[in-house]
Amino acid sequence: MRFGFAVPAYGPNAQGQAIRDLLVAGDELGFDSAWFPDHIAVPDYATRNVSPPFLEPLAACAWGLGLTSHLRMGTDVLVAPYRHPLLVAATMGTLGRLAGDRLILGVGVGYLKGEFEVLAAPYERRGEVTEEILRTLRSPPEGYAVVSSPSPVPIWVGGNAARAQRRAALLGDGWHPLWMPDQLYAEARRNILEERARAKLGGPFTFSYSCPATRLLARPAASWATPPARAPRGSEFRYAPAAWVDEENRPRFMGTADQLIADFRLLEAAGVDSVTLRFGTNDVGELESFAREVRPAFDS
Repeated sequence: MRFGFAVPAYGPNAQGQAIRDLLVAGDELGFDSAWFPDHIAVPDYATRNVSPPFLEPLAACAWGLGLTSHLRMGTDVLVAPYRHPLLVAATMGTLGRLAGDRLILGVGVGYLKGEFEVLAAPYERRGEVTEEILRTLRSPPEGYAVVSSPSPVPIWVGGNAARAQRRAALLGDGWHPLWMPDQLYAEARRNILEERARAKLGGPFTFSYSCPATRLLARPAASWATPPARAPRGSEFRYAPAAWVDEENRPRFMGTADQLIADFRLLEAAGVDSVTLRFGTNDVGELESFAREVRPAFDS
């Protein structure tokens, strides 16, 4: 199982030197990937839930690829309806030619209605539009030349719902959902493999997992508060899954090294290939501690 990390490229953390240090450290420590989120224009009403401004993720990936030698860069996730697919395809092809096989395009449908409105993107049709865009990324229109990468850039499709799973199975090279319990993940994994088999799709396919808040503690916590309730039905923020906690109400991926190792063993058994950690900080020490105390348990 490979480990990457989400870059907090937003709000006060969107600072060049701090992110540079984080990416260089991740590269030197042997992490597999670094992931940038996507928001272009956050409406005022959403700032209680989202912390603008956000760095543009494809530009940030390009910058990060130039800083590092081995670390892959990914989008966690690019909101497909926000951009013309040929522009994204040209960016993918450019980075593939200049930086080699180190870009992963995570793609999702998005959720923030006000952002769709200001970008004149179709909110109600976002799932359908995303599928159209994925097809265009694979096959640009005949009669036009679009720069392409020598090795195709892998596209990992985000989303937890059944339609997102099917979208990943039929149009992606991987599935990159947000956190969910291991048993639900294993069931979804089986569904995706069955869908691909029915469609007679071969080739490599990656099962990824985007973690919630991740924190390595020096000692066990005395107790854990009840996690906040999920956003109500009908809310734009309902996209975020419910917290996954253990029998003591401990949020998974928060705890001591032994507790985190046990959590990741559950994901490993569920068939997860790649994990994106979410430390929520540019503190290099978080990467160093994880690389020293947790990751060796999964090195093969």
